Amino acid sequence: MISSPPGDESMKDELAKTINSMAPTEEEINKLGEDMEKMDTNAEVIEKGFIPDPVQ
Repeated sequence: MISSPPGDESMKDELAKTINSMAPTEEEINKLGEDMEKMDTNAEVIEKGFIPDPVQ
């Protein structure tokens, strides 16, 4: 049996805590999705004469 290196479980726990930090609950995920649906696309932003945010 292969064992995990020491501290590997705590690293997994810490990673699980940070995933979906922008919207940690299902309710917040749904709200974020609704908010994003209302946002203009880069093409729409350009059509309005603005400069879209840079790709990160």
